[in-house]
Amino acid sequence: MTLLNAAVVIAIVIAVVARRLSWSPLANSDTDVWRGPLVMIGVGVYQLHDKLPHAQLGVLDIVLLVAGVGLALIAGLAAGRVAQVQLRDGVVFYRLGLPGLGIMVGYLVVRLALAGLGHLLGATITSGGGSILLTVGANLLVQSLVVQAKAQRDAEEYATR
Repeated sequence: MTLLNAAVVIAIVIAVVARRLSWSPLANSDTDVWRGPLVMIGVGVYQLHDKLPHAQLGVLDIVLLVAGVGLALIAGLAAGRVAQVQLRDGVVFYRLGLPGLGIMVGYLVVRLALAGLGHLLGATITSGGGSILLTVGANLLVQSLVVQAKAQRDAEEYATR
């Protein structure tokens, strides 16, 4: 089951990164911005919760979870800030571009290293796919909110020209 979880996490991350590298229209409704990341967060929390009856939540797990979420939020903010936004015929398009890709790849490498470290140190709850889905979802949520705010600001700027 662990290999299946890892495969699902990897497939989701690859799909999201590939989508965010190409120019995509930004749906300005709030649900379109936070729906996908919240689903990832929910699945991650569910998987973490599902482990609780079989393992205890220790100090190491809490430290790794807080570090992972903090790293996710910082990387999401940074990637959102460097994202490229364009207005084309009244429609806002965005993409991460190479700087955003660098931030995402760096974040994912550090996040996977954190998961590996947790596994080596004996963390029981946070060493699996649930914590990775939770933190990647948090990263994408912050990234999406920053891109949406940037797009709205740019759209207002274009409207006043």
